[in-house]
This record gives sequence, C-alpha cells and structure tokens, in this order.
Amino acid sequence: MNRTISITLAAVLVVAMVAVPLAAASVSSSANGQAASDSEAGNESIKPGEQFAAAVGVQNAEIEGDVSERAFGVRIANAETNESKAAVVAAQFDETDARLAELEGRLEDLNESREAGEISEGRYRAEVATTVVRMRTLERQAATAETTATGLPDAVLASHDIDVDSIRTLRDRAGDLGGPETAEIAHSIAGDDGERSLGPDRDPSSPIDVGGDNLTDEVGVSGDDETAAESSEA
Repeated sequence: MNRTISITLAAVLVVAMVAVPLAAASVSSSANGQAASDSEAGNESIKPGEQFAAAVGVQNAEIEGDVSERAFGVRIANAETNESKAAVVAAQFDETDARLAELEGRLEDLNESREAGEISEGRYRAEVATTVVRMRTLERQAATAETTATGLPDAVLASHDIDVDSIRTLRDRAGDLGGPETAEIAHSIAGDDGERSLGPDRDPSSPIDVGGDNLTDEVGVSGDDETAAESSEA
C-alpha cells in the first residue's frame, strides 16, 4: 500500500515538473505572440506578390540613394575652393528641397487613395516604404550639406544665398518621414534598412564617405577631373 502511494506521488511530481515549465512557456509565447501580432498586423493584408514587390522597391530605392549620396560626396571632395563648395551645397539644397516636396506630395496622394479605397493596403504599404527610404536619403544629403556649409565663411555663404538654418530645417523635414505611422510602415516592410540613415553607424552631421578609388567612374566624374585630382595630391 505504501509502495503504491509512493509511486503515485512520484508520478504526480513528475507531471507537475513537466507541466509548470510548459505552462510558463505557453504564457510567454502568448505574450510574445501578441506583441508580434500588433507589429505585424498591417503586413497580414499584404499578398506575397505585393510583399515581394515592396522588398524590390525598397532595395532599388536604397541603391539609388547610395549612388546619389556618393555622387554628392564626390562633388564636395572635388571642390577645391570655398566658392566651389558653396556652389555644390547651394545646388544640392535646391535639388533636395524640390525632391522632398515631391515625396511629401506622394505620401499625401497615397493617404488620400487609401482612404478612398482606390488602392489595396498591400500596395499602399509598399509605396509608403519605398517613399520613406527615399526621404531617408534626402535626410542624409541635407545633413552632409549642413556639415559642409558650417565649415564655410559667412561671406561665401551669403554670396550663394546659403542659410545653414534652412538646410537644418530641410534635414528635419526629411527626418519626419511623413509622421510616425509612415515610419512604422517602412520599418515593417524594410526592417533595419528603413532606419539606416541615422543608425549607430551614421551621425546626422557626419560627412558622406566618398568610397574607393573606382567611385569616380561609377558616378560619372570625367577623366580630366581624375587627372586634376591626382596632380593636386602629388
């Protein structure tokens, strides 16, 4: 009789030892699942084809942004005088301002189309993610323009109608990304790539890394410019 009771108690203890961790794991899994479902709820409405198109669009936007940034970096690096640097900054400011206005208008059109039911949720999120990645590029370019302008004499800035505060405001506009909702949508589609601009490896005021020796060919700098650069280094 005592032996039977002992065996029974041992069996109960074994079951309890197994059940408690499983129950805890179940609770933890449920909590994590809830958090994941909250962050991924929007992606549930995206079809596989739309998700793929979104990923491709984001990747292309990243590549275009890298090329544009490096081209700007090369123009700054090749500017040998304060006057020529100011001219590059002024041209970049106008280009960035116009491009940012286009992207801001694009986000407004997307929001209106979404509210009117003219586009699917999947297409909306894909277009928003791509647009936000492009705004990230403009944010980085404005940050580099700001850094360059800060190092130029006031007289040179004035002669080219450059206002550092205006450049900083432009950078902040691009950094807003159309609001927190659009930024979250971009993150849900692009992941960390959508936040690459101001991550731990990039300070908003740091200059763009121009890159290797072959970069000039990639961004279309002429052979004469390369020769001149080599002569100045010598």
